[in-house]
Amino acid sequence: MTDGNDSGRTPEFEFDPMKSLNSMLDSVSKIVENGLSAVVDGLNNVSGGALNLPVDVAETETTVIVKAGPIHGVQPEDIDVSITSDVLTIKGEVRDDESGEGVTYLRRERKTGSFTRSVKIPRAVRGDQAVADFKGGMLTITLPKVEESKPKIINIRSVDA
Repeated sequence: MTDGNDSGRTPEFEFDPMKSLNSMLDSVSKIVENGLSAVVDGLNNVSGGALNLPVDVAETETTVIVKAGPIHGVQPEDIDVSITSDVLTIKGEVRDDESGEGVTYLRRERKTGSFTRSVKIPRAVRGDQAVADFKGGMLTITLPKVEESKPKIINIRSVDA
């Protein structure tokens, strides 16, 4: 059965070059409108090591919250978290489990090895007051924001010459 065209193909499999071109133009337009922020974000979120560590960065009125993971097969003492200036770095290692002698894997999808993830923190924070919690394979780092200075009214004195 056909839809009335000569090709005999169903409409959902037809290639529409104008639709593809419009989609590409929309993508380029978004990149230009955002000032290449997605590219810059990608450069600021550097990952290294054998494993990729997914990270979410959120904020409340008083804190910046970084959630990393899941990181399975690792203990809290195997993770190092540091902050320098405006960059938070998470390092660790997922160790190979000791399956025992004579065990041959038929399929192995869980990755092991080291990971490093550095993320630019978009707000000024107090790194010395940071708290890190590890539960269910998720690492949550809470960073208190630096309190913004509030405007102060300065009284003007009258000075007689």
